[in-house]
Amino acid sequence: MTVGMSLRETLKNIPAARRLNAAVKGPLQALAATRSQWKYEWRARASGGHALEDPELWKAVRSRIAARREGRPPAAIGELHLFLAYPLANWEAVLPVAFAPFGRVTVFEWRSLGFDDRAPDWASRRDAMNRAMLAAFDDAQSVRPVDAVVGYLSGHNTAPETLREMAGRGAAVFNFCWDDKLNFPGPRVGGRYSTPAAIASSVDLTLTNAPASVVKYAVHGGLAVFAPEAALPSLHRPHEVPFEFDVSFVGARYGWRPQFIERLARRGVLVECFGRGWPNGPLSDEEMVRLYSRSRINLGFGGVGYSRSLVCLKGRDFEVPMSGGLYLTQENPELRLVFDVGREVVTYRDERDCARKIRHLLDHPDEAARIREAGRERALRDHTYLARWGSVFRQAGLLSENRCHAA
Repeated sequence: MTVGMSLRETLKNIPAARRLNAAVKGPLQALAATRSQWKYEWRARASGGHALEDPELWKAVRSRIAARREGRPPAAIGELHLFLAYPLANWEAVLPVAFAPFGRVTVFEWRSLGFDDRAPDWASRRDAMNRAMLAAFDDAQSVRPVDAVVGYLSGHNTAPETLREMAGRGAAVFNFCWDDKLNFPGPRVGGRYSTPAAIASSVDLTLTNAPASVVKYAVHGGLAVFAPEAALPSLHRPHEVPFEFDVSFVGARYGWRPQFIERLARRGVLVECFGRGWPNGPLSDEEMVRLYSRSRINLGFGGVGYSRSLVCLKGRDFEVPMSGGLYLTQENPELRLVFDVGREVVTYRDERDCARKIRHLLDHPDEAARIREAGRERALRDHTYLARWGSVFRQAGLLSENRCHAA
């Protein structure tokens, strides 16, 4: 371990140093994101371009892939062949199961094949991984034509040429990104941006969880749509267990989260915390979902990085309600695009408001039960992978118009 790394680790264990670090980093990250967004919007206006919206967006998507699919009519649910490419770090393990209802799924998860995109020598191995990805695609194609590539990809791991090769072989290409408010387009590594900005023009459609980020992909020559995270009903489901905790939180211990939890405790609200850095440690996916049912209230944070003011939608925003948990999370205008706030999920402004709402919900169990039920109904109707991606595939012309139900 280097001296610099040792010092950083030491400082992380000093509460005052952690608080100072978060207090400095948070505003700087929010300012950087605001400036970046303004620059993208300015560049779009200056170039005379703009981000497409319905129905022009879907017309453009269908136009991009129509020639490749000539003679191939839209398929029914269960008849597609998808090539799924991603690195497995944590939550991505659900992806093969989540996409299985659409049909045949060929998985290319490169870390299990010995390609570690976190390694110091990654730049020298990236091209070899891309060759392996394309070879796996060709193998899949030889078994049955691939209808669509679905990737959790970026310039850090994937070359635009690789995606263009797949498109040239007849596949539609989709990518999704849940982290494009901050550090976008990012640094250049090996001649290209490390973020999805590098591959935007080689993708037929990018799904982003940030409505304002759509313009970023347009500036980089791509098409994008607001289509945030989803949850998996077979995993994210209620468990018949008694309540054990009044309030719980699952997530890493960093930034301003510990201070928020401490301030709630000073107001008489104790939160049982799980995840990296907390005394309880992390949970498995199954344990995490069971915790949602063991908790009367599940606390959430919407902040990006170390910032409190810069917020985005999170996977937990959909997983907790679908699991039947009562979800109380940070106020975020984007949350109102996907839930009826106050009826299906609850939000707080600050520690004082959070503590007040926790006490109210604990004192009114019937109201809490109604929110749990309404949140689960909404998540099952609108926020499954089948609903989210079924809509994308239908509007792109890959699926016939039969509706997608929860699975």
